[in-house]
Amino acid sequence: MAISAHSQASHESAQLCEKLFKELGKLIPNLQRNPTKGSCGIWQSGKTRFAYVYHSKSMSQIEIWCRGDMAELLKNDPGLGVQGRENPRQGWEESFPVRFRVHRHEQIPVAARYLKDNSFRASSFK
Repeated sequence: MAISAHSQASHESAQLCEKLFKELGKLIPNLQRNPTKGSCGIWQSGKTRFAYVYHSKSMSQIEIWCRGDMAELLKNDPGLGVQGRENPRQGWEESFPVRFRVHRHEQIPVAARYLKDNSFRASSFK
C-alpha cells in the first residue's frame, strides 16, 4: 500500500478516514484528529493517541494501527483481519502492536466499535 497524507490520498481512502473519524466521534466525546505527512493520529482531548490511520494514494482502503495489548487485540478481532506486528521493537512500534485494513464503508461501524472498546481504553492522560 502506497502511503499518503490525508490531503493527497485517493478520494475513497480519504472518505473512509473521514467516515471512521465521524463514527468514532459518536462513541468518544471530544475526539481529535491530526492529519500529518503520512497519517492521521486519533485521540480524545487530553489523552494520548490510540490509533493512526494510514491512507492509500490509489486504493479504496485505509490501514489502522492501534494501541493496546496485542493478545487482547487479536483475541477481540470482530472479523476485521487484525494482524500483529512482527518483530516489535521498543518505543512507538511497541505501543501500536496491531493493524487492520478497511476497504468498504460498511466496515466502518465495526472498526469504530473495535477501536473504542479495545484501543481507546489503552490510551492514557497526558
